[in-house]
Amino acid sequence: MQAVFYSQARNNLRTLIDKVCNDFDEYIITTKDNKSAVLISYDEYSAMKETMYLLSSKNNRDRLLDAVDQIESLKFQSKNIDL
Repeated sequence: MQAVFYSQARNNLRTLIDKVCNDFDEYIITTKDNKSAVLISYDEYSAMKETMYLLSSKNNRDRLLDAVDQIESLKFQSKNIDL
């Protein structure tokens, strides 16, 4: 993650947007009074929000973590779904 000052971000906004969208870069943008924000792509933001939603329920979180453990330990069954 790179840090830039607000004035630099303002002057290069199009370039920063292209970098976060195309290269998945992230930028911390800081003002002169030390307030900060993060610039990320909309796709990355959406994925983070979805992950937070899926993990917000204890039951759902436990099921997802159990599924990850099963996959990592190769203790899962593969099933074909006919459409």
